[in-house]
Amino acid sequence: MKAARQETAAIIGGGKMGADIAAVLAAGGWSVHVQEPDAAMRASLPQRARTALDYLRAGRAGPKRIRIHETLDTLPWPQVAFVIEAVPEQLALKQALFRRLEALALREAILATNTSSLRLSAIMSGVKRKDRVALVHFATPAYVAPLVEIVRGARTSDATIRRVNAWLRELGKITVNLRRDVPGMIVNRAQHAMMRECFDLVDKGIASLEDIDRAVRYGFGFRYVACGPVRQRDLNSLLINYRAACQIYPTLNSSPRVPRALSSRVRAGQVGVTVGHGFYSWGKGEYAPWLERYERTLAKVLELMRAFDAPARAPAAPKKRARR
Repeated sequence: MKAARQETAAIIGGGKMGADIAAVLAAGGWSVHVQEPDAAMRASLPQRARTALDYLRAGRAGPKRIRIHETLDTLPWPQVAFVIEAVPEQLALKQALFRRLEALALREAILATNTSSLRLSAIMSGVKRKDRVALVHFATPAYVAPLVEIVRGARTSDATIRRVNAWLRELGKITVNLRRDVPGMIVNRAQHAMMRECFDLVDKGIASLEDIDRAVRYGFGFRYVACGPVRQRDLNSLLINYRAACQIYPTLNSSPRVPRALSSRVRAGQVGVTVGHGFYSWGKGEYAPWLERYERTLAKVLELMRAFDAPARAPAAPKKRARR
């Protein structure tokens, strides 16, 4: 990772996402201040950040660049250039937080939310100086995944977007920019469109959850390591894609209602690893080692992607045979 010039950032929210973002910034040379009101979260934050810092090869200096705070008042606001909010996805909570952050931060500081589904315009509705706001959505796990989606609001300045892009690229991230504020951005809109169709197949008894996971992973999922869906259509022929679309699109689920496969589990409290059961059962102690193996595998996949994207070397010129 290329070291960024010395800057100071404030991360509001010290959960896994906040800890990972803090590690990314600290590994790039930033001074990072994380605010987290929950005592247990604050106590566990250094170890969670260290895992990410070790992966990023931040050395001994990395952990020293992160400071943890209980309240917003103790952050060094005169030095903070970049504020990233990573609190739970509750609109009222975020709105109240940003009204306070605007009063605390310097006029020149950029205020960013890491929301994955809420609208930037809704979150920042109470902020007066909207030229300095942006949505900065890190993919998970943030210390491994290279992508960050950047969304501008109707009044976000070009200078704000340029600064955010420059900072994140210095930190080794790949940025994509959305010209308008839409729920879910690119990644989550595409994922939810796919999942709506997958859950609909389950609701109709056409396929099992396990077969859907296998079909996506070993069908088209693994191809995306080397090629995005748009370029992949070129490889397969747009004519073939067009003809298939004419047959398939009219049959796709376009209902605004959440499919039963998902909604019924949420109503039953089967919400995933935190309770030991979601679509799959998670025995006690299974999640942590699975997550570690998952993130380690993603790191290896990223190495393959970078190798694939690297410019191909020109073949070496054949050696001339020595005359006898």
